[in-house]
Amino acid sequence: MTDMIRVGNVEIVAVLDMVPPPRDPTVFIRDQPREAWAPYEDEVLEDGLLQLYYGSFFVRSQGKTVLVDTGMGPGPHAHLENRTGNLLGALGQAGVGAGDVDIVIHTHLHPDHVGWNVDGSADAPKPFFPNARYLGPLKDWEHFMQPDVLPTAPHISQNVIPLDELGLIEFIEDGHSVTDEITTLETPGHTPGHQVILISSDGERAAIIGDLIHNPVQIHEPDWCAFVDTSPEDTRRSRRAFMERAERENMIVAAGHFHPERHIGRFVRIEGRRYWQAV
Repeated sequence: MTDMIRVGNVEIVAVLDMVPPPRDPTVFIRDQPREAWAPYEDEVLEDGLLQLYYGSFFVRSQGKTVLVDTGMGPGPHAHLENRTGNLLGALGQAGVGAGDVDIVIHTHLHPDHVGWNVDGSADAPKPFFPNARYLGPLKDWEHFMQPDVLPTAPHISQNVIPLDELGLIEFIEDGHSVTDEITTLETPGHTPGHQVILISSDGERAAIIGDLIHNPVQIHEPDWCAFVDTSPEDTRRSRRAFMERAERENMIVAAGHFHPERHIGRFVRIEGRRYWQAV
């Protein structure tokens, strides 16, 4: 419905990096049979398949341009049918150059959220956003840097460790203030340090939720978890608590993996059931 929304004095703008190949929903949520999707077929699937989108958001707050997540990266990505990312192009179309970004903050450190961090095409790695200070969850950093985990996460070596070696990234904890209008809320489960980005300005509230919810089916079925969640139990707890808070506080919610026509909206109750209402 919309690619930009104002929350008090803050502007939130959606930018799409890439559309990955769709997949059978049981590949992504593996503990639910295909028939369990039947009530949601028309609402959340596309031609019977689960289609995610690799979307990011940038926020203008108190004179700062804050980019939330950096997509999958330029590619081509062999495991995604050699598709390529377009985050820099999408930002440019929205009037933001790479040098205009003041802060990059990651909801978590998965590959489709850190892909445009580091340009490795030259002799020495350099940041794609040369004037930005990067922020990432401390608990994610500690998790991925474990000797038995790091070899399974090449994206950390490619797109996070170089920033640390260059002194460009700070690893933060729950409740970190990015600006006076932007703070972080720890929502563990998808990763140990997964965080939602909270926005509060002039009496209005919003949140950018990363992978707390991948698809609207998880609004109806909050116990359904992606196979990549490190702790499904924590994910369920975090998801339920956040949705209740978002309803209570009438938050605008920005969900980067939702369809671009409905990736900004609210949770609403109709006859006791929770729905996604795009704005």
